[in-house]
Amino acid sequence: MSRQFFLVSGFFLSGLAGCQKFLAKSPDISLVQPSSISDYRTLLDNNALTVNVTPGLGPLSADDIEIDTAVWNKANPVLQGAYIWRPSIYQQGNIAKSWANPYAAINICNVVLEGMDKLQNIDAASRIEFNNVYGSALFYRAFCYYNLEETYGQPYRPESAGLLPGVPLRLTDDASRQTPRASVDSVYSQIMKDLQRSLPLLPAGVQPFHSRPGIPAALALMARVCLSRRDYPSALYWADSCLRTWHEFLDYNIVKTSGLRPFPDSANPEVLFQCSANDYLSAWFGQIRVDSALFDSYAPNDLRRSVFFQPIGMGGGVFFKGNYTGGFFLFGGLAVDEMLLTRAECNARAGNTNAALEDVNTLLLHRWKAGTFQPYTAMPADSVLRLVLQERRKETVCRELRWFDLRRLNQDSRFAITLKRSLGDILYALPPNDLFYAFQIPLSEVELGGLLQNPTP
Repeated sequence: MSRQFFLVSGFFLSGLAGCQKFLAKSPDISLVQPSSISDYRTLLDNNALTVNVTPGLGPLSADDIEIDTAVWNKANPVLQGAYIWRPSIYQQGNIAKSWANPYAAINICNVVLEGMDKLQNIDAASRIEFNNVYGSALFYRAFCYYNLEETYGQPYRPESAGLLPGVPLRLTDDASRQTPRASVDSVYSQIMKDLQRSLPLLPAGVQPFHSRPGIPAALALMARVCLSRRDYPSALYWADSCLRTWHEFLDYNIVKTSGLRPFPDSANPEVLFQCSANDYLSAWFGQIRVDSALFDSYAPNDLRRSVFFQPIGMGGGVFFKGNYTGGFFLFGGLAVDEMLLTRAECNARAGNTNAALEDVNTLLLHRWKAGTFQPYTAMPADSVLRLVLQERRKETVCRELRWFDLRRLNQDSRFAITLKRSLGDILYALPPNDLFYAFQIPLSEVELGGLLQNPTP
């Protein structure tokens, strides 16, 4: 068996344990020697690229949750450290899956891309599937690099993006090669390059298996990347392009609120690309409260109060249950509601307040009890922007997105906030633009791989 395929098989098998399935069945690729388009599709159609693949550290550190001291005391060191912004959250010997899982997925993509570049005599009948698989590998790689960069790389700032370290760019299937950290700008440039290359190759529309990307998913990721760079005109363009290709909404008036899994895992029309975050919080499902001020911000007729949240019972408060994964894992993918709010934010920043309010009203008409929502009308531009950002937080609660938003919004004094925690008698605080907004790289990568570690306060 070739070195190339041995690496992929090992990563797949290690990433498969305990995963929920978005495809009906993941094939046993350890028995396949990739030599055809079908073989490379098989490599991509496995949970290693979609389940527990986004780092999942941001939701632990953002301001959506509150953890009781008793729960915190029983949690693993990663959850404990991320929650109180402990500079080094990785203990010696701890498996750093937030780093390892995305890079394992990236290696699969590199194997597929390099292998397919060597395929010859692709006939016209096979070209469409070839393009689909190749474009998918480009998308997956871009998606993983974006999430890694927004977790471990320095936040994007135009004046320093070419100087400050991002994450290592591994663009070949040789996972053993030591790769230094690229600049923040280089990482973002590679992400956009991969996405631009994927667009003419991917199929139109959202795919029946939402864990396979189509053009709307690539457009959505391009919008998200530009938003993180605070390139709001470009983010507006890509978000609008996405919504022109796919704009299906789920009316929460038809969503059952009594169960613990209100959303389907494969039939949610808003999901553009389905994947889940690393499962640090799933073990504590029902025990970790949502921030009380955040919950109180939902109006009584806002159906998200009952669709997203469930009372904990003794001790008070609510926990979050509204995962767009359809299960207990946090949603790490891309969805129409995010794109609508991205377009609204960018329009508000550009002074197009009527267009921004139209998008907010469209969203909330699908979120409030039928007949109770009164659409917003004209208001000052700054007020519209604040409204959009408030709805963005309420709509995308407990997704990876909040941490990424904090990294960019903290650079604007109007929206910069200090995060606070309380455990027993000890108070913790994370100021805006703190060094912790770039997580520490796992010790094994620093010590054995020679990577430059992020600075600590």
